[in-house]
Amino acid sequence: MKASIVLLLAVMSLLSACSSRETQLDPIADQLSAAVNRCVIDVRDKGDKYETSENCRSLGEIAKQYIAAGGLKESAPCRADRLAESARARAWMAVAVSKSGDPT
Repeated sequence: MKASIVLLLAVMSLLSACSSRETQLDPIADQLSAAVNRCVIDVRDKGDKYETSENCRSLGEIAKQYIAAGGLKESAPCRADRLAESARARAWMAVAVSKSGDPT
């Protein structure tokens, strides 16, 4: 019982740390997410290699912009960081598909 109360308090503190206000990170996170979607389509559906896809190669620059604007830090807004983390996972999926050649 005591452990569940502690866990509940920890989750509530994490949720309260999230800001619902839009920041300069939100449009960059949206841009990153859209670029990753195009990258995945290039690699998975069109059969391009990650290294040769213009959309995949653009991810590094957008990620640098996101980090320079304060992303992936504790103070970053939750929505933007959720998008960025999701984009990072999908980008790694694109790399895996590209290397394996298996879109499934």
